Amino acid sequence: MTHVPEPLYAIGTSAERASAVLRDGAEVMATYVAENTAPNGFPEGGVKVLEYASPEQVGKAFEGAGVPLSLGEGEDAVGEDKLIAACKVALQYSCRTGHELYFNQLCARPDPVALLGDWLASTAHVNVYTYEAAPVFSLIEQETLAKLARVWLNVRAPNPVPGHDGLFVPGGSIANLYALLVARHWKRPEVREEGTSGGKRLVAFCSDQAHYSYGKSAVVTGLGLKNLVKVKTDLAGAMEPQALREAIAAAIADGAEPYFVGCTAGTTVIGGYDDFNAVADICKEFGLWMHVDGAWGGWAIMSPQTREKYCQGIERADSLTYDPHKFMGAAVQCAVFLTRAPHVGLLKDCNHMSAAYLFQPDKNNADLDVGDRTIQCGRRPDAFKLWLAWKARGDASWARQAERAEALAEYFEQKMKDPKETRFALALPRGGCNVCFWVVPGALRPDGGKFDHTAASPETLAALGKIAPWIKDKMQRTGDALIGFQVVKDLPNCFRIVLASPERITTASLDAMLDRMGTMAEEAIAASMGG
Repeated sequence: MTHVPEPLYAIGTSAERASAVLRDGAEVMATYVAENTAPNGFPEGGVKVLEYASPEQVGKAFEGAGVPLSLGEGEDAVGEDKLIAACKVALQYSCRTGHELYFNQLCARPDPVALLGDWLASTAHVNVYTYEAAPVFSLIEQETLAKLARVWLNVRAPNPVPGHDGLFVPGGSIANLYALLVARHWKRPEVREEGTSGGKRLVAFCSDQAHYSYGKSAVVTGLGLKNLVKVKTDLAGAMEPQALREAIAAAIADGAEPYFVGCTAGTTVIGGYDDFNAVADICKEFGLWMHVDGAWGGWAIMSPQTREKYCQGIERADSLTYDPHKFMGAAVQCAVFLTRAPHVGLLKDCNHMSAAYLFQPDKNNADLDVGDRTIQCGRRPDAFKLWLAWKARGDASWARQAERAEALAEYFEQKMKDPKETRFALALPRGGCNVCFWVVPGALRPDGGKFDHTAASPETLAALGKIAPWIKDKMQRTGDALIGFQVVKDLPNCFRIVLASPERITTASLDAMLDRMGTMAEEAIAASMGG
């Protein structure tokens, strides 16, 4: 008989040791979350946003904990104490995205209840492709999608849930990929069997400020970058409807077949919202699929007040991308692709493979299997963390969060526009929770007044473009606020603050941060002049 060797992994085979290491690890994580949630008071006290370290320093920290980063040949097992030490080092040198001064990317701080849901989903360790494999999480995904469809399509109870279809997917980029795939199947269902070689050349459209995932999706689907037309936007980052109409007409005149328009609710940098009603009218006229990438700016649909301001007509789109791991803090990753009636069933029509070992039509609850709608096989139960957080908060809490974010962004914008605040200038019109601004040292505004980039010389603009990188470098190294900067609309480097965690942000902490940035700007210009 074949000899079966004993396992060597003690933690995995001892209930006592497995339980102990998980309890110790949970304590480390709970302490970390508590540090990020408590009032901070940086820089006078509290924790830094980032413990800045070079790659070499990070490597030495892991070596000091007894767990080198490399996985060497003949790697020896380490004990639980060193594993917990490695966890502490990993958190120590990671960005604290839950910090009140973290403004770098579009992800909000993880909601504590959503984190609990994420931990539980990992503990359950199930794969959401069939009901038999994931009965609880299949039902929770169904209910959470129904709730999101109600919010998107603005259909409130007691009215019935509107017709919809959808999936939780690994990020907004993949949701946008689904949009291009489903729209192509809607326009050209024969491509599924025959490929893209026949028929007219397909063309899609998005704005010149749209997320780069539209371009990646064009490559992956075989559409090609040359057939993804970038449409001109205004200063607020919104697609110009007349420019879209002209681009569609030009494609038709060139013998192509337009099929898809990718709108944006909240562009990544400017925060621009397209005119959804105007685009919907154009799509209806030309028979095109209208998609809205609301991965970031979709937060505005959570409140009637912000919906009215930013998202009128969003319910007219054929499909929607939305990332709860951004504004709702549902812990990365948690993203959604949704379609509306009359497109129910199109996801399965487009993507099904009917694998006989998974999707048997004659088994129990086969109608609740979702795996044949996806382009994946394995899929995490990401809906659960959002569902649990929603149960903890209720609708009113999400609405209040949206309204608070809008108010904080408006406050910040007012600071930038205040004639008395000569250290700062608004670079572009505010879009939702995004504010693009400059910190302007006195040497670049010799008259002592408010900086006006339209009247500035090329030399002044070039000098201004060096200020943001200098400030960002110092803030990173000192553990101060993390804020992104970039070139946009042919303007010199400007900061882009994103107020994604409004419950953690206060006007006092914003004011104090701006004062520090104003001081750093003077240091930056002095350094550039050799002072």
